Amino acid sequence: MRLGETEMAKLICPNCGAATSFSPACIAGKGILRGESTDKYTKWGEVEIQAVIPYQYGEISYAILVCRACNEFFVAINDEYSEEGYWEVVYPIPRRTASEEIPEPIKSEFEEANLCFAIGAYRACVAMCQIALEALWRDKEASSIKDLEERGVISSVLRQKADEIRLWGNVAKHEPIPDAVSKEDAEQLLTYLEILLNDVYVEPKRLGRLKQKREQIEKKQS
Repeated sequence: MRLGETEMAKLICPNCGAATSFSPACIAGKGILRGESTDKYTKWGEVEIQAVIPYQYGEISYAILVCRACNEFFVAINDEYSEEGYWEVVYPIPRRTASEEIPEPIKSEFEEANLCFAIGAYRACVAMCQIALEALWRDKEASSIKDLEERGVISSVLRQKADEIRLWGNVAKHEPIPDAVSKEDAEQLLTYLEILLNDVYVEPKRLGRLKQKREQIEKKQS
């Protein structure tokens, strides 16, 4: 099976995060047990793994790829009958690292929500979004999302997004419906959480550093 350029363009390297080109890899080496073995004799030999390995059943294929940016290997899967219909990374699990400006435990909870999304655990993803949101208002010593808005920590628009995260978290944790939360639902709510965290923690600190640097330059010039 060929790896088309369009399909490849959708992949992000899980090792370095680069959206670059990828090469199909063929891995060869020693250390694989082949044939029969006894206590006195073990047969080891050269083996070669194809770049694209078709699964025994269905139209599923696995590919071993190497990133041209970092030269690290990873594994992608293609299911011709899936809704997406293109290659996606399955190992190592793609993980998003949250900004260092976000305090703990909110940062770890946001990263865990992203990890849940990456492995297809969408209900768990939404539940973790709600947990991170609750940690946010505790960190700001607020009693609720409404309190955050009234104190000017978040805008009315952000409050609506926060409310959806909270309410969907209740759905994810309590509604006995297996497919109550779709991939699209989880992705949207995860985006809302990221917007909230950026607005409350990331952008104020980055703006502060930028302002401080400008003031230092102006002081030297005066």
